[in-house]
Amino acid sequence: MATWGAMLKQLDFKNNPSKVISVFKAMQRTKQNDPLINNIDPYVYASLVKACKIVLGVHEGKSIHCHVIRLGLDCNVNVLNSLIYFYMGANNLVTYACHLFDKSPDRTIVTVNSMVSGFLINKEFDKGFRFFNEVLGGKFGIYLKPNYVTLISLISGCVDDGRFTSGTSLHGYCCKTGLDLIVEVCNSLIDFYFKYGEIDIAEKLFKTMVEKDLVSWNTMIAGYARSNSNCTEAFSLFREMRHRNVEYDTVSFINLILACANGRRLDMGKTAHGCVITSGDEMQVSVRPVLIAMYSKCGLIEFARKIFDALSDKNIASWNSMVYGYVDYGLDSEALRLFHLMKYRKIKADEMTMLGFISACRNSDQLSHGIDVHAYIQSNDNLNRSHVLQNALIDMYAKCGNMARAKSVFDEMPKKDVISWTSMIVGHAINGEGEEALCAFRQMCAEKVKPNSVTFIGVLLACAHSGLVEVGQNLYDTMCSVYNVEPQIEHYGCMVDMLARAGMLEEATRFVKKMSVEPNAVLWRIMINGCRVHGDVDQGLNLVNSLVKLKMSRSTDDHVISSNIFAEAGRWDDVLLERSKMMARKASKIAGKSSVSVLTD
Repeated sequence: MATWGAMLKQLDFKNNPSKVISVFKAMQRTKQNDPLINNIDPYVYASLVKACKIVLGVHEGKSIHCHVIRLGLDCNVNVLNSLIYFYMGANNLVTYACHLFDKSPDRTIVTVNSMVSGFLINKEFDKGFRFFNEVLGGKFGIYLKPNYVTLISLISGCVDDGRFTSGTSLHGYCCKTGLDLIVEVCNSLIDFYFKYGEIDIAEKLFKTMVEKDLVSWNTMIAGYARSNSNCTEAFSLFREMRHRNVEYDTVSFINLILACANGRRLDMGKTAHGCVITSGDEMQVSVRPVLIAMYSKCGLIEFARKIFDALSDKNIASWNSMVYGYVDYGLDSEALRLFHLMKYRKIKADEMTMLGFISACRNSDQLSHGIDVHAYIQSNDNLNRSHVLQNALIDMYAKCGNMARAKSVFDEMPKKDVISWTSMIVGHAINGEGEEALCAFRQMCAEKVKPNSVTFIGVLLACAHSGLVEVGQNLYDTMCSVYNVEPQIEHYGCMVDMLARAGMLEEATRFVKKMSVEPNAVLWRIMINGCRVHGDVDQGLNLVNSLVKLKMSRSTDDHVISSNIFAEAGRWDDVLLERSKMMARKASKIAGKSSVSVLTD
């Protein structure tokens, strides 16, 4: 009969972790003094802990840890590294990992990397970066130094946590130590610079690489794909790949087609589609979801639907692409028809799918559909636990005018972040509930949740609609001096709107003159409307002249507001001129088309 250790070694720890844990539980049910159990290789216990991490088995992992201590294996470096990695990846168990690290008699670079990646996973970038510096300073031994894996983790963390300066300092360290010659490190740096918009630096890094792998080429194409104006560069790079006989893969095509989609380059998108077709059926199946997105963004929503309907085996990525295609195209009703079709066919939606349907409900003000979508989310435990979906539901109910339902979702959330509070504040503001918005803001601050730029747009909007000028001015000062939020054009607009609504036109004019940015057409419209409402026709006419002088094409709203102030002044010829311009604009617009088809099973 095979020993327990032999049985465990024969199992696939990575691809079948549940089976591994099941065998271990069976092992635990045997007698504890069984020598076949007590003599199991420490490597097996290290692998068992890794299996627990994969399946998020916190209870099982702790049980294995107890077993390790009882057998005296808690000093084995491989077992300790696995336990540190396990605790770092579990919720609220970072202190366990730190304790194990502190008492570890023999730390390796694997131990260091487990700690660094764990801090980053737990959104504690500062601790991870400080730990990295402690390792550099020799705190844990002069021979223990970061390796390329450490740097890749930290550079990725700089992208996720918005730490550009830290990323450039890491790049400097790589140059000093020669780690910048390692392909994987260079790939991470290229991705880092692209995501911060530093395209020139990314291109220079790529060109100076001694050795490039497929990931290097794909990272460059992906970077161009995220930059809407760089579709041509993405195509040029792809052609160079083929010229150099670099073997492309599905990721290459996905990034190339995304570049065409984001750049709205239908011509290049069709060329990329042709390349996909010549690459074989397997490639086509993987790429079809992005083809749907590309044709949708390029205005061929009907053709995108044909590709979708032709799929014999539609995965969730295909459904998501079609849903977002309709939402982006403004066909929210068509997107919601897909929701009902998914339910009919018993297709399991994921978080991204439901965000698309929530957006469709919000955009179309379809409260009844929103309630159906909410009910679907509540019926699925994984979706119902999604913090992102809860925030989206609050926003959707607020935009549909039902603050009671928005507050119900908000109150049931176990943890509320700045987005949750901001959604409620903005919701109250746009629904004319100024006092409620301010009350929510005060409660948010009391709970030590730091407001952001959007939060202040909400509270300033609430003050404007409720006529709370003094409160709004104080909040604006607090935003600048206490929270160091730099005012954007939206904040300026709220302040001008608040002063203009209150008839404080001179104060509004002085405020506009002190702004750090040039006023846009929206601000001038707010001022003109304030002059009209409060009878200051002369000032309104002067502002119309300012609006005309702006170097931008005038919108229908501009003609309407100008027409109204001319009417107040009795200048009927100018009223007719503005209305004729408005009608000419409408006539010059190309009518949109709606793709409506009957969905059948």
